[in-house]
Amino acid sequence: MAISRGGRYTLDNVVPACAACNTSKCNDEVTGWMRRKRLDERRFLERYVQIRASLLRDASLSPADEVAGAFAQVD
Repeated sequence: MAISRGGRYTLDNVVPACAACNTSKCNDEVTGWMRRKRLDERRFLERYVQIRASLLRDASLSPADEVAGAFAQVD
């Protein structure tokens, strides 16, 4: 549910979108917006699952793990 319609700022309620798409979506539900724009819902949902899993993994790291991970990525 859109924040403007009472939705919450939670990971489950956030839809990753560029500024143009977010503006176009306005306060519509994402699936209704996608159908109106004739976008590929399946592709979006697969990517959404990947992004959400990544964010959950990142959120579960402790600060020490984040530092160690940053150094591991630089090498």
